[in-house]
Amino acid sequence: MLTCDTLIIGAGTAGLEAYKAAVATGVSCILVESGPLGTSAKRTGDTPMVAMLAAAKKCHSLYELEKYGIKNNFDYVLDTDHVLNHVRAVRAKDTSEILSYIYRIPEDSRLIGKAKFLDEHSVMVNESHIVSFKTAVIATGATPVVPYELSQYGTQGGVFTTNEFFDLDHLPNSMAIFGSTREGLQIGQALSYLGVKVVVFGNHKIWDLSDDAVIDAALDSFEQRFDLVLDSYTTAIERSEHGFSIYYLDSSNYENVLNVDTILAASVRYPRLEGLNVRALGLRLDRQGCISVDPETMRTSIDHIFAAGEVTNLNMSTSRARYDGRTAGLNAAHYPEVTNITPDLHINILPTNPELALVGMTYDEVKLRAKNGQPFVSSEVRLSEGMYRITRMEGGLLRLYCDERTHKILGAELCMERAGHIAHFLALAIKQNLTIEHVAEMNFFSPSFEEVVQQACLQAMKNLARKGQGFYP
Repeated sequence: MLTCDTLIIGAGTAGLEAYKAAVATGVSCILVESGPLGTSAKRTGDTPMVAMLAAAKKCHSLYELEKYGIKNNFDYVLDTDHVLNHVRAVRAKDTSEILSYIYRIPEDSRLIGKAKFLDEHSVMVNESHIVSFKTAVIATGATPVVPYELSQYGTQGGVFTTNEFFDLDHLPNSMAIFGSTREGLQIGQALSYLGVKVVVFGNHKIWDLSDDAVIDAALDSFEQRFDLVLDSYTTAIERSEHGFSIYYLDSSNYENVLNVDTILAASVRYPRLEGLNVRALGLRLDRQGCISVDPETMRTSIDHIFAAGEVTNLNMSTSRARYDGRTAGLNAAHYPEVTNITPDLHINILPTNPELALVGMTYDEVKLRAKNGQPFVSSEVRLSEGMYRITRMEGGLLRLYCDERTHKILGAELCMERAGHIAHFLALAIKQNLTIEHVAEMNFFSPSFEEVVQQACLQAMKNLARKGQGFYP
């Protein structure tokens, strides 16, 4: 039997952060991972998706040269056979750093295998090792799931998830993607730019956006760049000679048929809890099957067991998983002394073309806050001038939310080029408790992309003045 102070189950982003944080306090730790080694973000998530999308944007830029007065007499025939090799090379380099860290952990402090809780203070790993612990952190992550109607075909039949997609030998000739999620939108746009016939099936609420104006701006932009079918109803999926025939009713209730070689299931993810025996243990789960935690301590319904990462929230960003993992690791190491840590400022970015971003509070969150007696004012800037006009990047939208009483910036939702950069700029302003007046008074270089933030703050000041809550000179 092995013993330790803190047991970490899962060596993904959240699990590794929990392990590092706990070990740094001096407690004895054991890390358990069922494999494959390397975080999901680097193997099948952010790293390969962003790498493929970066290559796709380079291809697409060739077809935009005329926007800048550049003409050519070439008929481009791009050879994309090696794109996935490039993606895997980037992934291998990124993952090697994680593997290097894991292999530096002493052998008696890391176990490769599946864990199963025997009781509240012990687990069995691979039916061969029993580990006794004082506290534990569950950070097993989540995995994409193939819906039942597609599960009969399997990967050999042409149905994939992100777990298998990046290991294909070549890009498919055509693909249907189910899900207007982070994965669906990035892969869908990348494949379209790389010359693959692709259709993304989704719904009107794309990604994590909650502001209808920003959602509409995103949909308008995406529909001009790749085939996006919204709010459809799939009536049948049949095997055909060369792949699949997908029959569906569109939003106007017209029946359509789409023939594709392959399908990517990107609409459903599920927490990886199989075999852990958490229900028998008595851990409380939410409606999505995730482990319920106190967001300020990452403590579960069992006091000495903590959880972090996607296993607690399927909409988890990598940066948030890292932060929550560190919180869980520290509290597990210091248990029974547990520190309430206010969740860090939320920032989430989707590096599509155009980029989408959320920073601080979302529109849904400020509306809920207003119902509890804390009104807000919003401002809206449509990007059609300044640096965006000069660089031919018009058409985006920034929606900014500020507190009506304090005039402090609460958050924003964005659909625009350079949205990730602007979101980080806003995050700094929010962290510094700056008001819209503070930001509006800054001396912004002109022309610059950052001027859009000043415009949003000036518009918010006008809106406050109309409500008698501020002064606009």
